[in-house]
Amino acid sequence: MSDIPAVSVVIPLYNKGPYIARAINSVLAQTFQDFELIVVDDGSTDDGVEVVRGFDDSRIQLIQQENQGVSAARNRGIEAARAEMVAFLDADDEWLPGFLETILRLRALYPNAGLYGTAYEVYFPGSIVKRVYLKDDGDRLLSSYFSALVGFGSPIFNSSSFAAPRDILMKVGGYTLGVKWNEDGALWGKVALHYPVAYSPDICSIFHQYSANNSTGITEYLENPFLQYLSTLSREELLGREDAEYLKEYCDSCRLATISRNIYSGHGAIAKRELSSVNSSRYTREKYKLWVMSYIPKLGIGFIRKHAKTLSYFKWKIIQK
Repeated sequence: MSDIPAVSVVIPLYNKGPYIARAINSVLAQTFQDFELIVVDDGSTDDGVEVVRGFDDSRIQLIQQENQGVSAARNRGIEAARAEMVAFLDADDEWLPGFLETILRLRALYPNAGLYGTAYEVYFPGSIVKRVYLKDDGDRLLSSYFSALVGFGSPIFNSSSFAAPRDILMKVGGYTLGVKWNEDGALWGKVALHYPVAYSPDICSIFHQYSANNSTGITEYLENPFLQYLSTLSREELLGREDAEYLKEYCDSCRLATISRNIYSGHGAIAKRELSSVNSSRYTREKYKLWVMSYIPKLGIGFIRKHAKTLSYFKWKIIQK
């Protein structure tokens, strides 16, 4: 192994003491071992830092900073990374042993890609949902990242099942600061607007849906960071893309996701007015559902928000039947 590792692994840590050992152990168990592991503690107040310090492995580096949010923590990890490739793992998720090997296989096959992602599993209490996009197509460059998202109906990879070249992450400005949610989607979208995306249908990551510190408790009005980024680009540039129609449909799905989150946060009246900005006929049913939900009193919305993940899971199961 050279002094410069092949991959830099970045784990943002904030009050995930019960889970961080599992995440680190899943990195140490990789079939590919030429990596450095950068854990960025974002001002934790639990025992997570002591858990990290308990690992005796020279490849593990702990960086501590005052609490600035997960985007700042990930950006700090990108800045500290020494490798050409940077892979991300949330402190409450885990990798299967072949994740890094799969990412580097994709890198060798498609060296000009800007993102490399894999299929994943979502762990609910007592249930596991596999998220695999067109398994029979194998490893590939996506013809259009935005087409894949529209067709699949959900992210084809997650915050713990992708990697990207460090220089590309720096070129697009890294993670957007000051946002409360969907910072991953904004980053992926920024990269995919300018670079190809490589994908493997091999399941290499486990996303734990019911761990602590999720964003369902946010009550302020939210903006979508990817849509905000698009507003800085010229209309001619966006409409001139070969996948412009898919990009437009994906933007409508982003608007609906934002409207949904704002309804759950008690901003039904404002969110309802924004439904008129969604034009795709693909989402007519979803628009109607959100229009109805916008009339639900805050007490009812509070109940739905409290049980959002359980309801989302049952909705997914019903759709699959």
